[in-house]
Amino acid sequence: MPHPTRRAALLGLAGTAAACASGENETPIVGPPRGRVVLLRGLANVFSTGIDELEETLRRDGYDAAVHNHLDWAAQADAALVLAREGRLPRPFAVIGHSLGADDAILLAARFGQATGMMDIVVTFDPVLVRSVPRGPALVRNYFQQSDLWGGARLTAARGFTGTLENRPVRGDNHFTIDKDPALHREVIALLDAAHPPRPAPRRAA
Repeated sequence: MPHPTRRAALLGLAGTAAACASGENETPIVGPPRGRVVLLRGLANVFSTGIDELEETLRRDGYDAAVHNHLDWAAQADAALVLAREGRLPRPFAVIGHSLGADDAILLAARFGQATGMMDIVVTFDPVLVRSVPRGPALVRNYFQQSDLWGGARLTAARGFTGTLENRPVRGDNHFTIDKDPALHREVIALLDAAHPPRPAPRRAA
């Protein structure tokens, strides 16, 4: 059961925040994508600006990364299913989310992973309502803090989950800064890079 105070605070913020559309990808990808990453913003689609920063970094590094409203999680799962069935899904396939986007990242991963067995990586930044991970993803890394009202918590493995679950407590950040932490961004990129062979260096002309 979600914490009642946390639920009330989230609903209060939702009533005052203005929704915004997902931004356009501005950074072109050079060469074939190194993997596909779906990133999900949190409440009202406006608070998770660190998710946008991470998207830009991932695209510069060659990942097919795109940010979406967390409410789009089911549509993004279905879109990935189409790509997988057509053999056009770049791997690793990862889902990253903050706050309510972290909650829905878990739902997306379970839906896609249970259908295909191809859900590689899930990264959550301070999930607020979802507390257990269903069968589906191969690796889940959960960053959480407990310094404010929206403090996250450790995730647990639901019955049937056979992947790897990493809970990583974070100090020095609160719910509205944890997704913007450059050190955590570097860890996430290293995690993705480790799941994919590095690109060969371009050959120099003789």
